[in-house]
Amino acid sequence: MSEHREEHLDLCAGYALGSLSEADRRTLEAHLAEGCPTCEAALQDFGAATVLLTASLPPATPSAALKGRVMAAIRAESSAAPAAGAAADRGRVIEMPRRAAPTFSWGWAAVAAALAIATAVSWNAASRMRHDLDASRQEMAKLEQQLEEEQRWAKVLNAPQAKVVVLAATPQGTPDLKARATYDPDTKSAVLVFENFRAPSGKDYELWAIRGATPAPAALGLIKADENGHAVMRLENVGEPATLGAFAVSLEPQGGAPTPTAPTGPVVMVGKVGG
Repeated sequence: MSEHREEHLDLCAGYALGSLSEADRRTLEAHLAEGCPTCEAALQDFGAATVLLTASLPPATPSAALKGRVMAAIRAESSAAPAAGAAADRGRVIEMPRRAAPTFSWGWAAVAAALAIATAVSWNAASRMRHDLDASRQEMAKLEQQLEEEQRWAKVLNAPQAKVVVLAATPQGTPDLKARATYDPDTKSAVLVFENFRAPSGKDYELWAIRGATPAPAALGLIKADENGHAVMRLENVGEPATLGAFAVSLEPQGGAPTPTAPTGPVVMVGKVGG
């Protein structure tokens, strides 16, 4: 299907008025043949408006002068015909004057054209409004979803049983690293905030959960900080309250440790989850 363009609506208006050139008519009909719901609906609207406008015009009545000329022509033909020779008369064609076709004033034509243009403009405006309304609805749905997400994580931060874990730098880390975790035992979710996490070139910081009586690390993801070294991680199901012992951060090759069960680089921060 050919792409619908706004100029197609102008062609639809001219089509309804019968004022298109042959080239424009073929262009529009080719577009319609490929299927265009917008133009099909516009043609219905324009056609209905044109019919209503035509029906509202006053009937055209022949003038007295025109009537006199027609009657004079009939009388002239009757007096010139021979009295006899009916057979010859049957072979002769008497050309009657053509009845003048009703004509519309240019004023009404201008009104019809203006109506068609106004309808096209209104159609375009309505189409744009529908598009803008759909876009606004989609944006509203997106914002509502984001709000619900923020409210859900706010409940984690404000949970009555939430545990706050402050991670401390190890001898392998640097003192400027700051990290804090808020863990909700009921939902097993956690929100972690990191400051000054600017990884050296070719390196990435990676977060770990330390679980079990025999500490077993489990990778929770890379810490992707912004240009100021700030990062936030929101994690689902980081571990059961009875088995989650600590959070840790390691400095790994870019892309993280090759195995999700053990860091390969130095552990630079550790924070114990209190009982």
